[in-house]
Amino acid sequence: MTSKPNLYSGLQITVFGASRSGIAIAWLLYDLGAKITLTDTRERDLLSSEINQLDGAPIEFQLGGHGISCIDNADLIVVSPGVPLDIPILCEAKRRQISIIGELEVSAGQCHAPIVAITGTKGKSTTTLLTAAILEKSNLFTNVIVAGNIGVPLARKSALLTDKDLAVVEVSSFQLESTYFFRPEVSVVLNLSRDHLDRHKTMDAYINAKRKIYANQTESDWIVLNAADDRVKRLSDDSDANTAYFTDNLKDTESGLNCFCADNGCKVGVGLRRYGDQINIYNYHNKQENLICNVTEIPLAGSHNIRNVLAATVIGTIYGVPHTDMRQALLEFDKKHIALEHAFEKVRALNGVDYINDSKATNVIATYAALESIKNTRYTSENAKQIFLIIGGFDKGNIYEPLIDLVQESVKCLILLGEHTHNIHNTLSEYAPIYQTGTMEDAVEFAYTHAVKGDIVLLSPANASFDMYSDYKERGESFRNAVNSLKPKIDN
Repeated sequence: MTSKPNLYSGLQITVFGASRSGIAIAWLLYDLGAKITLTDTRERDLLSSEINQLDGAPIEFQLGGHGISCIDNADLIVVSPGVPLDIPILCEAKRRQISIIGELEVSAGQCHAPIVAITGTKGKSTTTLLTAAILEKSNLFTNVIVAGNIGVPLARKSALLTDKDLAVVEVSSFQLESTYFFRPEVSVVLNLSRDHLDRHKTMDAYINAKRKIYANQTESDWIVLNAADDRVKRLSDDSDANTAYFTDNLKDTESGLNCFCADNGCKVGVGLRRYGDQINIYNYHNKQENLICNVTEIPLAGSHNIRNVLAATVIGTIYGVPHTDMRQALLEFDKKHIALEHAFEKVRALNGVDYINDSKATNVIATYAALESIKNTRYTSENAKQIFLIIGGFDKGNIYEPLIDLVQESVKCLILLGEHTHNIHNTLSEYAPIYQTGTMEDAVEFAYTHAVKGDIVLLSPANASFDMYSDYKERGESFRNAVNSLKPKIDN
């Protein structure tokens, strides 16, 4: 195994953000021989206990604010994903012509293992885990590790990997926007919809950040795209990588995946085929179609998870995983992984009403997927408005018009919760009754009081949680606790 060039030894580097990834990248850079200053706007007692891992290392801390001295002697700045690039201190650093790169740029540059990088507005975590499960089943690699935005920073793993291993990395727009030479062996774009415009400002800027996932790929690499999303499919126009598609549009593949792949100029594809009332997943490779499984065999609820399975199956196909191994990996998939908590998770059924925790739905496309999944599954009956939708939170520049049809068809009541709900009210109040509430307990109690057998109470906020909670997990726990405190209704 050839060693990676060490570009950081002897440099004075300031790491912005003492989050999990900031701590991990500080350690990695220290091990590479850099002199580290770690800065964060928070005081130490508000930071994760993980910062204690750095005690004893010759690292300078500047906590409680980013003083100008933290960049005075910096040769390089490395930012954690949660740190916006336009804060005043970083604008000053740019004026001084100090280079600013992201944690992902450093970590990937030191990683000997090939990288599969997965991004998109919705479904990244699930697809990352499904992909890892499929590739692990193949035994093609010594180790398959999961890292990135999913919880374990790549910086913590990269130095331990060899070229016999594989890293499956969930990457966000925040991570990608500060990369310059990042080059995964396989890049994956699941979908693109409005998100994080509070940070990126425009949709074009958001998409341009996502484009960095494949910007340095060559014709020896692969890009996996969602052919059913026109905005995503068009990304192939400026990519040099081999293109592989997945689609959940039955019309795309009704004449066979071989025709679909030929029409789209790709050698690998995955899609759905209908036989009577059965819908199966097929992959295509080397001019041959293979049955993977029936959609009813997928262990994850919701039609949006079918798309995640399709994407993971494409990646497995690229690496030559036998279709029988992919099927087995999917059937055995552990849906209890911590990263899947608060993602279309059924909390309980009470009095014939299902309570679903989808707190991880922090954007409109995620809430759309949740409503669409209920509409397309056993939950819903024809022409029935059955959903009490708890929605709202910290608005990141959302447009709610895409929800109109599904709200009109399926939502019995919109329960607005959070700081920024006026846009939701203005857009959707014409299509479903509105109840405004100030607490999760009140929202759940209102739904409990008014829901009848066959209804669904769905927390799918379409917004971040920062107005009321530290993160979506705390919000989801609040919903769980409120639901689990409910008592069965006693019929008189």
